[in-house]
Amino acid sequence: MLKKIAIAAAMAATASFATWDYYPVQDAGKASFKGGIYYDADDDWSQMGLKIGARFSVIKGLEISLQNFGYQFWGETDCSGCANGGNGLTDMTLGVRFEVAPMVTAFLDINLPTGNDDYDGVGTTRPTNDELSLYGGAQFSLPTGVQGFQFGVEGGLYWGFEHDNHERGLDIHMGAEARYEIPTVKGLAPYLGLKMKYRLTESEYENDRDSHDYGYDDNGTTQFNLWLGAQYAINPMITVKAHLIFRNEDYEGANNDGNIHRMDGEATGLYMGCELFL
Repeated sequence: MLKKIAIAAAMAATASFATWDYYPVQDAGKASFKGGIYYDADDDWSQMGLKIGARFSVIKGLEISLQNFGYQFWGETDCSGCANGGNGLTDMTLGVRFEVAPMVTAFLDINLPTGNDDYDGVGTTRPTNDELSLYGGAQFSLPTGVQGFQFGVEGGLYWGFEHDNHERGLDIHMGAEARYEIPTVKGLAPYLGLKMKYRLTESEYENDRDSHDYGYDDNGTTQFNLWLGAQYAINPMITVKAHLIFRNEDYEGANNDGNIHRMDGEATGLYMGCELFL
């Protein structure tokens, strides 16, 4: 049980850190706002919260966004001796995407550690990871020739800055998503996505007693994310969506090593939300 608590406490509440989506940016002058509820659970651990976002296409091919900001209702483990808590404002992500070619979009996201960093006790997950980080790369969306079918892929590097004597190893992310609007049910579009993460370099920490850097030997760690759901366009302005998400992590370090920069751990989750287009 103590092992499970340590792993849960190391998991980032901002596991969804990502670009807005894998598809081309909207036309110039277009904007959208989204909000939704997320819930994740793994054995006795769970977290739930609200997150919101907004994006705006400033000019043709250039989009700016605010993502993943919200409020975590709880993040805690149900066990004897475990505390209740993990609630508060979450971190936020500022993003920019720029269409460098008709099918290629470059992106850069910056995660700002604006969330509540109070530790509520054993087994709780704070709404922040205390880390200023960058995620940059490129997306590719190829016309399929099939009406109603969209497909996008993404590749990027995740780089976290040192904080509290800890520094995350460099991660590479590769993802893809496909969705298809059913011709016989106008507005209904099931979708399927996946994302693979791989730690290229090990995470490190500085020991205060000797001022030396030590590694967690976590390079080679992999994370697999799979999500399956559907969205429905009520009208041209409002779309509702829901999906299940499954996360699995193969951690190369020691489970009780105290590494605060694990990936996303292992969990099953649910997201339900809506997006308003203007």
